[in-house]
Amino acid sequence: MAELVPLSRHPGTPDPTAALTQALEAFESVLTKEQKQEFHMSNQSPDISSVVTFVAEIDANNSTKTKRSVAVKLYNFLESTQKFTTIVDTFVSSNPQIAGLIWGGLKVAILSASNISSYFDKLTSMIMAIGKSCPKYQEFGQLYPGCTGLQRELCNYYAIIVRICIRTMEISRRAPFSQILSSIFNPFEFEFQSLLIQLEQAAKHVRLEITLAANQAIEEMRNLLHYETQRNRYFRRRALNFHEQSQKEYTQANGWRLNKLKRENSKLRSTIKDNLSTINFVKPWKQALRQRVSSTAEWLQQETTFFRWKDSQDSAVLWCPGKMGVGKTTLMSNIVAYLYRSREPNDVISYNICCAEETASLSARSLFGTIARQLLDSQIDLEDNAKLRELEDTSGCLDTEDVIDLLLSYLEGKKQYFLILDGLDEFDSAEIKKVSSELARLCKSREKRFKLICAGRYELEEKLFGVFRPDFTIPITGVNVERDIDHYISTTLGRCLEEEDLKLGDPGLIIRISTALREGSNGMFLWTRLFIEDLCAQSCDNDIINALNNLPRGLLEIFDRRISRIYDRQTNNNAIKVLQYCGVFKKPLTVMEYREALSLSPGQESIEHGKFPSDMNHVFSDCCGLVYIDEEEDTVHYVHQSVKQYLFTTNSAHLREFDVEKLDRHLGFLCMTYLDFSDFKRQLTRADKSSNTRLNPIQLGLSRIHSHNGATNQIALKLLSRRHQLQGISARELENKIEALRNEFKSPGQIPVQHNEFQFHEYAETNWIYHTTLINPVVHQKIWKLFCRCMEDDDISAQKPWEPMQRDQKEQSHNSTSVQAMISSGHLTLLVYIMQRQPHSLTEEAMCEILKGSPMKYRFRFTHLIVARGSSLEVLKYGVFFAAQSGCIFSLNLSIRAGADVNTILDDCSVLEAAAGGGHLKIVERLLSEKADFARPISSRGKTCLHLAAAGGHLKIVERLLMAAEEINSFGTHDKGGIALLAAAKRGHLKILERLLAAQAVHHIPAHRMIGETALQGAAAHGHLETVKKPLAAGADFGYQETISSALEVAVEGGHLEIVERLLEARANVKRSVSWEVWGARAFQLAVIGGYWKIGERLLAARAEVAVPASGYDRGRALQAAAERGHFEMVNVLLTDQVNFDAPAPGEMMETAIKAATRNGHSVVAGKLKQALLLIEQL
Repeated sequence: MAELVPLSRHPGTPDPTAALTQALEAFESVLTKEQKQEFHMSNQSPDISSVVTFVAEIDANNSTKTKRSVAVKLYNFLESTQKFTTIVDTFVSSNPQIAGLIWGGLKVAILSASNISSYFDKLTSMIMAIGKSCPKYQEFGQLYPGCTGLQRELCNYYAIIVRICIRTMEISRRAPFSQILSSIFNPFEFEFQSLLIQLEQAAKHVRLEITLAANQAIEEMRNLLHYETQRNRYFRRRALNFHEQSQKEYTQANGWRLNKLKRENSKLRSTIKDNLSTINFVKPWKQALRQRVSSTAEWLQQETTFFRWKDSQDSAVLWCPGKMGVGKTTLMSNIVAYLYRSREPNDVISYNICCAEETASLSARSLFGTIARQLLDSQIDLEDNAKLRELEDTSGCLDTEDVIDLLLSYLEGKKQYFLILDGLDEFDSAEIKKVSSELARLCKSREKRFKLICAGRYELEEKLFGVFRPDFTIPITGVNVERDIDHYISTTLGRCLEEEDLKLGDPGLIIRISTALREGSNGMFLWTRLFIEDLCAQSCDNDIINALNNLPRGLLEIFDRRISRIYDRQTNNNAIKVLQYCGVFKKPLTVMEYREALSLSPGQESIEHGKFPSDMNHVFSDCCGLVYIDEEEDTVHYVHQSVKQYLFTTNSAHLREFDVEKLDRHLGFLCMTYLDFSDFKRQLTRADKSSNTRLNPIQLGLSRIHSHNGATNQIALKLLSRRHQLQGISARELENKIEALRNEFKSPGQIPVQHNEFQFHEYAETNWIYHTTLINPVVHQKIWKLFCRCMEDDDISAQKPWEPMQRDQKEQSHNSTSVQAMISSGHLTLLVYIMQRQPHSLTEEAMCEILKGSPMKYRFRFTHLIVARGSSLEVLKYGVFFAAQSGCIFSLNLSIRAGADVNTILDDCSVLEAAAGGGHLKIVERLLSEKADFARPISSRGKTCLHLAAAGGHLKIVERLLMAAEEINSFGTHDKGGIALLAAAKRGHLKILERLLAAQAVHHIPAHRMIGETALQGAAAHGHLETVKKPLAAGADFGYQETISSALEVAVEGGHLEIVERLLEARANVKRSVSWEVWGARAFQLAVIGGYWKIGERLLAARAEVAVPASGYDRGRALQAAAERGHFEMVNVLLTDQVNFDAPAPGEMMETAIKAATRNGHSVVAGKLKQALLLIEQL
């Protein structure tokens, strides 16, 4: 066997954590006695929730010292540090408490510094800059096992971080006078200069070790494979003759296997989390929190209703409606911080602040994937290899329902799960319907406790809460908002005066300004903020007074004024482009990406630096405050989503250029033009054509970037002073001199930023295909030709989203992967391309799939192309069915004229049923005019046209179908109206219920043997009180049906107290028990098990009508059932009731209940039972 070469670059490696341990000891030596205690209290490694909790804690402690949230600047750095702490304990010879000590040291240093406002603001900005460049877990997480060199360099890096903490502690202890002197003679930047330089070098060493570790991992895999091969070959011959060398090799191979397993587990965890969601859910939360003024957006967490929701023993939904601009997102972002800050050990918190700029996030699948990633994060981190493999397989291709199934199967019953949602207004109606349906599944799960809080505009309520209803409502309006607005105005005006953004000749004018803002704001923070900016832009007191005399009436008028100012400027071209592009780009772009994008024009052949805007700050200033730059991400955004809505929907002469379809196509043209630049091709032609290595044009570009900053002007001045000496030198020599001067003017200790030319390349390469969905080959000939070249030419680095899918799919679908991509994105251009260039791939099955999956917006265009091509009856069947289902009357007419059968049935659903269920009245009328069969026998799914219309709440369609029938009984041989009536009752559609009853539908006959419910039961189960009253008034039967719960029982099971009251008033016949339990009637059992204590009280009070536990044994069983589920209030009700009952639960039953509560972590319930047991024993 060949000798195995050891791979470690550090033979006899010492402890890799030595430098970090020494730094922590040095840090402890500078602490006071109290600080040392706090430092050592942090002896547990933090999890990801610790980051949000700490950020919230800092802001809460400094709410009176700072005007805005500054702690959120620390998030990226703290997150990277937290990830490092999760692995440092695994290093060789590592102190098991070192992770907690690192985190504790950071907390002590940052909290100490936060006591000095001016100093803390500079410190957070410095830490934010460090957070941008510090080693990311994604870079080293799969490489550190077995690589001592990488471990050492990571520890060295964080040792310098600890030294920065030491310096922070020293500065924060200075006396106020010394602080002032130091800021004059020794500016902040120089206090940390040497440490920042060391940190920059340490980061370079880490990057080098990451490269070496990647090579080491590859080499270990090769050696392990070689060892296993050799071992299998010689196993029989050498099994009894192992010598010292083979034992050494065996030990070394075991180490490789262990490292491989660790790397594999790390990769599996990342893959599982990415399978759930790749959306950056933290970014919108941070952006919203930055906008919050201290001491605002706190009123909600002080409301009694909020605490009733939060402390409820069962799943509960809190709805917070408010109008646009009232501060809903800021309020929800602060609720996230509050819940993290006040969370109990069994609380798990998740949130999703949806952002319209991230188009990929605006779907139900994305929302629930993001929620699932947060709720399951800690469980995924703890799973072993076998479970991780199972999870990877399970999470591979999940749709929305699958994600919810995964959640419900993996979440723990003893924990409480919080969901905070905002921004659902940006979803389209179809996605909101999916969100509503799946939220209902979560909140109605009796085994798990979900606490959902959602904010949105008033018009969202009807769409979101069609399937379930909120338990609590707190409108975002009234005195609380007015108080916040008042504080916001005072604080913002104060900041503007301090920073001299607002300049007044008459100091007394500030009172008039403040009063006008309060009177004109109408509860809208956004209006207030924008109008204050307008006031700051005025040049004198008279202009300010004129502005106050002409207060804008709402946001639209503010936007109108700003757009007019932009168009009045001569240099508005780039500003208008920014406003246009910001609403059409598929994700937020950085300032430097915008700089390149603004320089592009159709037909351009190469990059032209002379067209780059010289001053991007001036460009964004010309946008008149309608966009802002995120200070952490350096990305450009609208100040509010209402700006996008205004620009692209307002009918104004100025805004005719804001056409989404045209701009999208224009950006697609620019992206393809950019990818076709000769700059890339010139470099690509130098590569060996036989090479399989894909070249990255970004890496092939020039290293310097022509950016405008202070140093650029200084370099230009230097060159100007030496102009005579520089005459006649070559361009390359001039570049070298400029580079030398650039290094000369570099700030000491400056955190490096990667300067690559072709900043726009990554976006263009990935997103060109999504900007080219609507290209007409005849109308847009130049764009079409370039599109075909991007599809076909290898010298254009244009990514196709279906190519990775094609490589990864184990089983190919019958249609091509490019068609799959087209279906998912509604790509009409791609369909035209396939028809013209790849007609062989457009099979009958593929066309059926297209007609099935094409989006409503483009359905007619898809249908027109396919029908015009000539289609079979099978294809037309799909065309007519899905046109009816989606409500596209034009596609329906097109399909019918081409010969489609209006009585087509797919998946046991007729075309008419699809239209009726979708609520498409015009489609229903068109189909009935074509003699579609509305009296089709009941389907195997137990549904008819009338049932589907009633279930969807489509009253006009119900009336139209009733009108079309001679009598209600003609709707199917098995259905006498019961199915439709039941469907209306279950969903609370009262008017439809009344209409069906008026049509003499038989409400008390079971609709179908597969359903087995009456209308009364359906309404009771789903909590529709008014709908329950109708069958009662019509004389509904309460009789027992075999295997079916009574109306009272299903009302109890759903926790609907008012309906229970109404049914008890009707003296429902429910005094019965069942075989699966012996203690009391099933209605009472369900109340106990569900924890519905108010219903339990009502049933106990109705002993004459309801059988409740009479014997002590039965009462003990009831207590056990409530205790093991942690239903404190129900336990309290049972204990209170048995005090006045002559058959209390025996002591041994009480003890069993105590054990059940303790075993499941319900300590409060166990304590209550112990007190009751003690009282019983005394008696």
